[in-house]
Amino acid sequence: MPPSESIKAVVFDVGGVLTSPLRETFEKISAGGVVDLAKVGPQFRDTFMVGHDGDLPSHRLERGEITIDEFVATLGEARDAVWTLMHPESPHSLFTHVTPHAGMHGLVDDARRAGYKTGIVSNIFTEYIPRWDQITNHVGRFDSVVYSCSVGVRKPNKAIFDIALAELALQAHEVLFIDDTIDMVAAARNYGFVAVEVADHATAIAEARSILAI
Repeated sequence: MPPSESIKAVVFDVGGVLTSPLRETFEKISAGGVVDLAKVGPQFRDTFMVGHDGDLPSHRLERGEITIDEFVATLGEARDAVWTLMHPESPHSLFTHVTPHAGMHGLVDDARRAGYKTGIVSNIFTEYIPRWDQITNHVGRFDSVVYSCSVGVRKPNKAIFDIALAELALQAHEVLFIDDTIDMVAAARNYGFVAVEVADHATAIAEARSILAI
């Protein structure tokens, strides 16, 4: 059976999917001379986007086990740069500068109009929930919203996907999952989801629309 005939829901990541690309946002912050992205970027990527759910301070942060201040305190020489890039109180942070991606939000609304359920599965820490709620405008738009810090488990752990599936009352093969991190996409496919990687928003949106036939 083709994916468009078997899929009943679309589940979205937030940062880098429902938002503008995170690298572009970080580069804008870096362009202001506040942070040297070349120095802190690799650490950020290797810390948050690795393909497991373990005991790294960043993983504990995203599971809601420690606060952003406690996390930053673990970073040694990178502390100030990461605080600048991430802390909600920093005027130069991702929290302040990240914006919704209109094309991906259009996909959300078109999918709902076409009869698909919609959901969110996002690795995020407690202090960012208010901003994530603003960006997603999720009330009435999403049938399931699963934030890692609220449920105590993070992608790519299968348990966070199982929570979303239970809330959607669906099986993995009935869900299209969209994420910007290859490890998360690979994990979702391994669990039985149809998945699209957002390396480029326009390409990913076109691929998702083709799968959904919308």
